[in-house]
Amino acid sequence: MYIHHKLGLGFGAIVGLTLLLTSLSWQNTQTQAKLEKNRDTVAQMQEILLEARRHEKNFLLRHDPAWLQKTQVAMEHLDLLVQEMGSKAFFNERPYWQLVHDQLHDYLEHVHQLLDLPNLTYPEQFALVESKLIPPARELHQLLKTRWNDLSSLHMDHLQRSEKTHTVLITLTILISALLVWIITRSILSSLQMGMAFAKEIASGNLRARIADIPRDEVGALLHTMQRMGSDLLLLEERDVRAQAARLALNALLESSLEPLSLQRQLEVALHIIMTVPYLRLENKGAIFLIDPEEGKLNLIASHGLSAAVVQGCAQIPLGFCLCGKTAQEGKIIHALDKDPIHSGRYEGMQPHGHYCVPILSRGTVLGVMTLYLTPDHKENAEEVAFLTSIANTLAGVLERKKMEERLQHLAHHDLLTALPNRVLFAEHLARSLVLAARDKERLAVMLVDLDHFKQVNDTLGHAAGDRVLVISTQRIRECLRASDLVARMGGDEFAVILTDLPNPEAAELVAGKIVQRVSQPIPWEEHTVRVGASIGIAFYPDHGSDSDELLSSADMAMYRIKKRGRNGFCIHDLDWSEEQAP
Repeated sequence: MYIHHKLGLGFGAIVGLTLLLTSLSWQNTQTQAKLEKNRDTVAQMQEILLEARRHEKNFLLRHDPAWLQKTQVAMEHLDLLVQEMGSKAFFNERPYWQLVHDQLHDYLEHVHQLLDLPNLTYPEQFALVESKLIPPARELHQLLKTRWNDLSSLHMDHLQRSEKTHTVLITLTILISALLVWIITRSILSSLQMGMAFAKEIASGNLRARIADIPRDEVGALLHTMQRMGSDLLLLEERDVRAQAARLALNALLESSLEPLSLQRQLEVALHIIMTVPYLRLENKGAIFLIDPEEGKLNLIASHGLSAAVVQGCAQIPLGFCLCGKTAQEGKIIHALDKDPIHSGRYEGMQPHGHYCVPILSRGTVLGVMTLYLTPDHKENAEEVAFLTSIANTLAGVLERKKMEERLQHLAHHDLLTALPNRVLFAEHLARSLVLAARDKERLAVMLVDLDHFKQVNDTLGHAAGDRVLVISTQRIRECLRASDLVARMGGDEFAVILTDLPNPEAAELVAGKIVQRVSQPIPWEEHTVRVGASIGIAFYPDHGSDSDELLSSADMAMYRIKKRGRNGFCIHDLDWSEEQAP
């Protein structure tokens, strides 16, 4: 007999006996619990019966039908308990509970008879109770006491017999188990010594261990399986090492994304992390490109190990050109060998190499391409592709986060309507400009520009027209400034301008005059032509103030003065003003 047959037979026998013993034990437990519950219920029934008998005696002594009604209520309650016990009774208890039910109904019929005949004399009531109520009540008491004890004794005898059977089966199970163990042990003992020696080799870490002569039996099959398992474990160990390296690389990439690094530095760190993964058979070269959606080109943002000529030649790649451009256009990873015709971009002195070009995707949109260099004949590997895809997905998350941070930073420091710097950014820029002007001993001008008659535009034509006026006026002010100058929206229709590195005050006056002229030009709006003006106050550093507050206050007073003069012009702050101070 084969060992697995013996094991199957033995296991089946043990399982069968165990299930049988479990079933018997469960039945005994259920029976015991039911007996305990039934015993409590019968005791409750006896109490109810005694209570009904007391009410019956009070009825005879006090001649009050209310006591007889209490007897009826108690007996009806007892009837409900009897019906419940009858519905859940053991098969040999049902006749007993039927008999109890019949005696109870006989008693209740006579109680109803007494209640239906309220005009009976006391002797008649007493005679009816003695002849009709007392006999069934005594019979009920006898049934609930003596007969129930007999039934309980039968159940207890059944439980005792079951426990004896249980003990015998347990003994039998132990004997059968011991016999099966002895037989199986003798069957496989000779082969186990060889298996133990092999297992020691495996346990010592020698996963390459082999057995010279494997016996042709079930143990031999087991040893063959163990030998194959050693080989599989060796592969799993190597795979676990690679998986751990991949996890460490991804964790390092995520941790680096939390550092306050520039985007270029972040991508350079990502390339370095990829190059340090030991199981990837990559050359120490790679690059990351990001798409410029306006120009439709890939811009080289970060590189590793590339020559200056390659960096310069690949600074911008049109979509669809060479491997990187095709990857960005198709949104799919591309693997190419050195001799692959798809590897079209070549240059003088290029050494043989292959490529992994991995798209950086975010919600189906290509953000960029990660290009890694391979040995010329490196074949595509699914594990490598999966890892590089995970890296690209992680980079997509990093890029999206960088974009979100930049957008939040922009929203925190810029006006939503005009996209100009807001009051906060203006204050920061002015503080820096003052430090530089003090260091270089240069002149700096601050101008406050207020749009004249802007409130009338809002009141007559609506806020949409007012927004249009603000946007057009912003563009016109910008056109009058240099790239190094700053214009900010301070709120409402008020703007502020910083002019740095001024050769003389006349340069600021020239800019202010241009702004007044450009802003005062008509603005078309639907069927109307809108005209606003610009009142500009100018203050110079260090002539009119040494800090931001002094310069802004001086410019504000100058603007107040030009408004009093008739608006739509500019005015330079005068330190000798006394009668024309802003409130």
